[in-house]
Amino acid sequence: MYKISILRIFSFIFYFGIAFCAQGKNVQNDSLLYIQQVNALLEQKKYASAHFMLEEYLEQNGMRPFFTCWMVEIGLNNFYRHENYNFFYLKDLEEQKSTPKLEEAGLRIGRLRFPQRILEKIIQEYPQYAPAYKLLGDYFDLQLRDLSHFDFTPTATIKSLEEKIFNYYSHAEKLGYKNIQLNRWMGDYYFNRNQLDLAQGYYLKNVKKAPPDGISLYRLAEISFQKKSYTQAYNYASEAVKNLSPEEFYLKYDALRITAKSLKELGETQKFVDTIQECINLLPDVQDAYLDLIDFYKSQQNAEKIAALFLELLLKNPYELGGYRKLESYVIESGNYALADSLFENMLLQYENWDEVLANIYWSKGNLAFARHSKAAAQNFWDISRNYMRRYLPENHKLIRQVGNLSEKK
Repeated sequence: MYKISILRIFSFIFYFGIAFCAQGKNVQNDSLLYIQQVNALLEQKKYASAHFMLEEYLEQNGMRPFFTCWMVEIGLNNFYRHENYNFFYLKDLEEQKSTPKLEEAGLRIGRLRFPQRILEKIIQEYPQYAPAYKLLGDYFDLQLRDLSHFDFTPTATIKSLEEKIFNYYSHAEKLGYKNIQLNRWMGDYYFNRNQLDLAQGYYLKNVKKAPPDGISLYRLAEISFQKKSYTQAYNYASEAVKNLSPEEFYLKYDALRITAKSLKELGETQKFVDTIQECINLLPDVQDAYLDLIDFYKSQQNAEKIAALFLELLLKNPYELGGYRKLESYVIESGNYALADSLFENMLLQYENWDEVLANIYWSKGNLAFARHSKAAAQNFWDISRNYMRRYLPENHKLIRQVGNLSEKK
């Protein structure tokens, strides 16, 4: 939900003060009344009603940039479906509970039409109005976030959207626009291009005021760890854990990992073990913290702890391949093939009806058989793995083709 703050109302009055004076106090009073009424509707999550009220205001008073951008922002932040990013549909949330098909019930459906055209028109008429540039960046970022979930999206499309967002956000920033989300996005843009100093500058903007932004603190911890500034990484990561919201538990997990790994680099081995165990307790079905702890116990040559961790890891999460590859590496290095045999026996009993798990187990069994120079057994296990994969993957899937690559490389 998006609500106009008192500070923004004063900014609005200041920005359009000259226009108000020219058109009279009635226009000013009407505008402030509309702001209050729209805010009241937003507090009640009546997004369609808020949209209609702003649409009515614009019909009566023309496309004033503040109200036009507010209408677009409400639409982009609160739509329940869209058509090709041209039409964004809004509804009043309490109406959703009573009737699943709002259109059939004759209830009000708000529709934001062609937001890109609207914002481009505002920019054309008011080229110094920074929020319009920010919103146009948001509009393309919405598309980027949707497309990034699909492997088949062309790289050129992703790059084109990124550059559009970068250009609009940069323009908004030059015009004085300040925003946590904009700083995050710009920081990520530079971080992903390994321009760490520029990225750091944007994240720092979000942590200088209270409360600091938890996500930006986490990014600063990542950068500090990459730069081997482990004390700084620890401090940022610890603060990130405190400031991330409960919904951001995956980021909290990652922040705890950076805290733990920083402690390890600083020689605080027991604190490392305690903190990495916090990660495991937070998300026991995620493999990363287990792998960190396994690496630590390998350096300590603690075979008993390693065996217990592999058992817990692969019984809790038998789907990701990282754990299997780590197990294979350890077994081949240590010669403890009995560990893998015992573990796979337990897993086959627990996951006998899970094709994906069975495919992973037999793939790993094939790799270990190949390492012991049992090529016939390896080929048999790999064939079993591929047959399980074909039950849930397309015939030509790249993962199926990867099974048995060890043999090809040899």
